[in-house]
Amino acid sequence: MKRTPSLLILSLILVAFISSCASVKEYPKYDQVLVYNKPFDLTFLRTLEALNSFPGWALEETDKTKGVIILRNTEYGNLFDRDKWVVKFNVVSLGRKKTSVAIDSESQRNVKGGDLLKRIDDFMKMSSSLKEEEKSVALS
Repeated sequence: MKRTPSLLILSLILVAFISSCASVKEYPKYDQVLVYNKPFDLTFLRTLEALNSFPGWALEETDKTKGVIILRNTEYGNLFDRDKWVVKFNVVSLGRKKTSVAIDSESQRNVKGGDLLKRIDDFMKMSSSLKEEEKSVALS
């Protein structure tokens, strides 16, 4: 009879540990829409360049006609679902020289969503500053 309470306690600890490991994490929702005064082709290209070089992620699918870029996480260090993380980006033309980039509503809850959006924004700003430098060189 002395073993029953210790076995019960050990069982409860094991169940608590397993349930805490299997719990679903709720990540922040990244529903920010980035808008640029650039044509669709250039925005799609710069977005593709930014995401293609993001560490730990690989391009899975791109479709320029639909304005879709899909990334998959390649870090397999977690036993659960880290290798199944997928982020879908939508690049949408808002006019001749205006384009938006956003994470699709189905994949907005991702641990790296904010970092991915920042990377795209940094690439777009970098391409703008390079273009201004080229203009200044051409004028001088």
